[in-house]
Amino acid sequence: MPWLENTVQQLHDVYSGAPWYGKPLKTILDEVNPAKAGICPAAGSHSIYQLAKHMLSWRTYVLEMVKGHDDYRVAIDSDADWASASPVSEMEWKKLVEAIATNQQGLVRALEDTPEGLLNKAVPGKPYDFKHLIEGMVQHDIYHAGQIVATAKMIGAYEVPT
Repeated sequence: MPWLENTVQQLHDVYSGAPWYGKPLKTILDEVNPAKAGICPAAGSHSIYQLAKHMLSWRTYVLEMVKGHDDYRVAIDSDADWASASPVSEMEWKKLVEAIATNQQGLVRALEDTPEGLLNKAVPGKPYDFKHLIEGMVQHDIYHAGQIVATAKMIGAYEVPT
């Protein structure tokens, strides 16, 4: 299987498929109690909402880079990178979960249309290529999905259906 096809499959598995390590991101997000998504479990930590929003910011960055929008940036430690900690309404949570779903669809479409030649080209303004960027996004999703589960369990926001 070609690298790009395999990576799109991994992106699917991590988001809504059957990853070998456990639940996919979509299921994890769907099982979060929206009323508790804005709670930080400890000083200096991030809420579930902040983690999910952070994931969306970097998924959007990858999508924009793959689409050729070379000037798109997310500044590290900016509000675009990490939303401020605050209470979150159920509507805000639902909008974020929907935005991640829409982003997933866009990423899959863009990656399916990506020419293999782009993979070894440098990402504008970065010291690495598109292959590294895309692999990193999949790893980033897995890392933060685990944090979301751990945070949700700590604050009693993980509502696993019975």
